[in-house]
Amino acid sequence: MRAFIRSFALSLAGLGAALAAQALELAKYPQVFVAPQGVEVVLAPSADGKQALVRVSGINDPIDQVVFLANLEQQGAAREIYSTRIDGRDYGLLQKQRHPYRGSEQYVAYLPGKRDGLVLAFHEDKSKAFKLAELQASYERQQKQGVQEKLARFDRNKRLAGAQADLDKADQDATAACGTPVKTAVDWATIDDEKLQALSIGSFCGVVASELESMCRNTPAFKATAAGLGQVQCRFAPQLKIRVEGQQVVFSTEKDAPNQNDFVRQFLRNQ
Repeated sequence: MRAFIRSFALSLAGLGAALAAQALELAKYPQVFVAPQGVEVVLAPSADGKQALVRVSGINDPIDQVVFLANLEQQGAAREIYSTRIDGRDYGLLQKQRHPYRGSEQYVAYLPGKRDGLVLAFHEDKSKAFKLAELQASYERQQKQGVQEKLARFDRNKRLAGAQADLDKADQDATAACGTPVKTAVDWATIDDEKLQALSIGSFCGVVASELESMCRNTPAFKATAAGLGQVQCRFAPQLKIRVEGQQVVFSTEKDAPNQNDFVRQFLRNQ
């Protein structure tokens, strides 16, 4: 029953977005921005300035060439965010940022899976030649195919795979620095969808491996101690805790844990 209700709600959302797009009156002049390595971003604001069609091209990601209907959110006087629904959450895909002192402004794209924003440069010739009708037609065609609706859903398996890749990288770095196998296992049952969407699980649960790597690299004598601390079990719990049980480090963290790195570093120093 829940699955039916969720599917029905998503269908209604998709229908509503499609109707909104058909009724959307776009401003006369779109803007085309470019970035290194062939990245291109199209911004076509609505006539009332409250929404826009946004398309990113030239990236190795499922959102490539997809036209999104984005809402404009004003954050103070220095920032405007074009936000759309991606992977179960509102995502600020494109931002207009103003320098508080110089008065200059720049557009920055924030791409899925990338920590840093991509600074964009306005391309006058492409902007003048751009065809708004083709962009709107692409949006409506993709809406009928369910492209945006699929990208809007939260994909837990995809997020788990990304978090696991981050953990594996931290383990590999620690293994190389310490000269002993380091492996972090996560109790995924303690991590619900909300935490998985909002938090970097790779950072939270990878902190023990990261601190092992740092201490082995900076204090070679610590490698002998690290040999008995390479198996790590991580879970989310109401309180930040860490202990050794047998041959395993049992680490409990929580989303508001303060100074997690310092806490783990002090624990390792005392071993």
